This record gives sequence, C-alpha cells and structure tokens, in this order.
Amino acid sequence: MSKLKNRIQIDGEWYVKETQVPTLAVTIPTKFEGCVVENDNFCFEATRLYKDDGVTFYKGLSIKCTDKRVKPWKDVHWFNDTWMIGILEGNPASVKKLKYMKMEEYDLTFLQSFLQYLVDENWLIKTTI
Repeated sequence: MSKLKNRIQIDGEWYVKETQVPTLAVTIPTKFEGCVVENDNFCFEATRLYKDDGVTFYKGLSIKCTDKRVKPWKDVHWFNDTWMIGILEGNPASVKKLKYMKMEEYDLTFLQSFLQYLVDENWLIKTTI
C-alpha cells in the first residue's frame, strides 16, 4: 500500500492529485515622484503621488526625514502639509514639534530652504484660510 494519500490508480497507472496554485490579483502600482536633499546630519526625501491619470498629482506630500547623527539612522515620516508650512514660516507651535529631534539651527534652516524649494516647485501649497 502506498503512503501517498493524494494519488489514484486508473487502468494500472498511478496519478498524483495536483495542488491548485491560486492566481494573484494584479494591481496597478502607484506611481510617485520624489525629490531629495541632504547634508551631514539629515536627509529629507519628499514624495508626491500621481493620480490614476498618470499626469496630475494628489494634494499633499510626504517627507521622510532621516537623522544621520545616530547609528543606526532613524527615519520619521511627515504627512501634514499645514505643519510643514508652519515650519517654513517659523511658526513657534510647528517648530516646537521638532524639539524631540534636537535639530541645530543650521539643520532647521536647511529644512526650511528645502520646504521653500517645494513651495516654489508647487509641490507644497500654501493655503489661505
């Protein structure tokens, strides 16, 4: 007697049952555009997502901030455009939220310059309320 349970004999021939391999659903990947700047202490990587039309972009962007002063490097992700504009404009409440990073004045100015570049390129939009 065979130890294989998933086989059958037909006209003297043994056949093994095939296992169905599930087909994976094909999804359309999300395209994005990125922009990066870095200095000795930090790397800032801005990303914006294309809409399904592949031409226009969704509102808002994200920034991955990599702190290179520590080993291993630490990444944080920022998604709040209003807060980023507050950083750019030197809003004390917005800047205060960066205190946990212990950013030097030079690095804050570097970040603000990058945010200004993103505004100039229409990646980051200043809105009036």
